[in-house]
Amino acid sequence: MSDPKIQLKNFSQSELEDWVKSRGHKAFRGRQLFQWIWQKGIMEFSEMTNLSKELIQKLEQECSLELSSVSQIQTSESQGTSKFLIRLNDGKFVETVLIPEMNRVTVCLSSQIGCALDCDFCATGKMGLKRNLTSGEIADQLLHVRRFSPRPISNIVYMGMGEPFQNYDQVIRSANILHSDLGFSHGARKITISTSGLVPKIMQFAEEGHRYKLAVSLNASEDNSRSQIMPVNKKWDLDKLIKACQHYTRTSSNMLTFEYVLLEGVNDSVEDARRLMKLAGRVFCKLNVIPYNEVTAGYARPSKNRISTFLEALNRAKFPVTVRWSQGDDIDAACGQLSTAAQQEE
Repeated sequence: MSDPKIQLKNFSQSELEDWVKSRGHKAFRGRQLFQWIWQKGIMEFSEMTNLSKELIQKLEQECSLELSSVSQIQTSESQGTSKFLIRLNDGKFVETVLIPEMNRVTVCLSSQIGCALDCDFCATGKMGLKRNLTSGEIADQLLHVRRFSPRPISNIVYMGMGEPFQNYDQVIRSANILHSDLGFSHGARKITISTSGLVPKIMQFAEEGHRYKLAVSLNASEDNSRSQIMPVNKKWDLDKLIKACQHYTRTSSNMLTFEYVLLEGVNDSVEDARRLMKLAGRVFCKLNVIPYNEVTAGYARPSKNRISTFLEALNRAKFPVTVRWSQGDDIDAACGQLSTAAQQEE
């Protein structure tokens, strides 16, 4: 059962200030409370040493800091990537991934339990959508990982379970916690929000002027192939998507990242690469090519020779192209492999 107490981690800083004022205390106490929760990661109200005993007593009576707990941690012996199975208060689970590399430490956050978009090659999509996460449940994932990681977290990506832009408001609220000076103090350019191509939300993101980076899962260079593997394309085709991406880069002056999962026999031909070069060339962007991490029947990673040929065909691209070999595939923690279907409690 869920905790009947007030879940303070779901409050923004301003909402905490208002709540504290409603209990007869000064607004700055709300800022202190926000700092204790996120920046300092305190788990007990009694440890908040600059709050009055009266306020601490009120917090203990009415409120809770327990939104989730770590149920299991798996670490790849070969790559060092760790996957966290996190249990939420309602008995449902999400997965979060810690990816330590030589020059950075990245955390991959989930924004939903499951996903409604049903991309054909993705394990999360096969779960269906159970529910959205709250801003506190999203940010809480980072608290758990930060306690475990021996190195400071440098980069945050919303590329775990779920479509972040289908949970737009809570995702933005959580990103604001990560960015806040009294929260995790991560620079906006170190926080990347990914989408499979929800055009209205890309437009909203641009119009609202968020400084967080944007990544778009492209995964095909023409509509037939993209609609086959990504049903969202039937609603917003590539032309609509590219126009939204152009609007975003013009409005924000930020470079966009295209993600392109390479699937054998689906989107990995030389002709695909040439179309991709032309399509992505319409946008101020960089391109991440991601050799597929095998999840579902019917899809496979291309051979190394076929990957090399595809990349050679992109040699004349006017935008940066990198290959991203996903980390943690041996523990099902790589791109597209996250799924907690077996653990969910109804």
